[in-house]
Amino acid sequence: MILDQSFALTDIPRIFTLSFLELLLSADNAIVLGVIVHRLAPHLRKKALYIGVISAFFFRGLGLLSLSLLLQYDWIQMLGAGYLIYLSLNHFLKKRRSKEDGLLPHTALSFWKTVLLIELFDLAFAIDSIVAGVAFITDTHVVDGLNPKLWIVYLGGMLGLIGTRYAADLFSSLIGKFPRLEASAYMMIAWIGLKLGLSSIDMTPPEFAPLFWVVIAILFISGFLKRR
Repeated sequence: MILDQSFALTDIPRIFTLSFLELLLSADNAIVLGVIVHRLAPHLRKKALYIGVISAFFFRGLGLLSLSLLLQYDWIQMLGAGYLIYLSLNHFLKKRRSKEDGLLPHTALSFWKTVLLIELFDLAFAIDSIVAGVAFITDTHVVDGLNPKLWIVYLGGMLGLIGTRYAADLFSSLIGKFPRLEASAYMMIAWIGLKLGLSSIDMTPPEFAPLFWVVIAILFISGFLKRR
């Protein structure tokens, strides 16, 4: 037992369940990260994503220990939502200007600016995952304010987060192979930003969840269609 944390064999299925839950909750995060790293050189994409994983080990642990404080900062999600919508609009505006002026589309962000963006979006998207994970262990008896199964949320979340990085890298590669997927991805970015913004002010009705994924699926599939 370390830091009042305990282990039982029944914890093993919980870890895998939480890993799967993290992957589901982070599907939109994978799309965002895939778009962000796509502008880097191919050999730098994985490096940026995995530097993000290393720092996420620290930030997720900190987030778990200060959950009540983290949940008070809705502005973190609002900031992330605003930037996602800006990122999408800026992409299409720059693309339009480049066509009108006969210039090449926008240039890439620097490596460390990309890593910083990854960190910011990890923080914005982490809140839902941490809350879901903590809710998963609320049936555990708490002693002195620290849940003895908090490590399950941390480990399950990190396993899911690593899986998300693989998904982001795959999505980034697909953008390079299917040109229309880039436009679809930036439309998804705006849609994800809207969802994140509405979530931060508790304005997402129950029927919004299936609608959100239907739109994501339509945009994703349309990215693979050939131009006529």
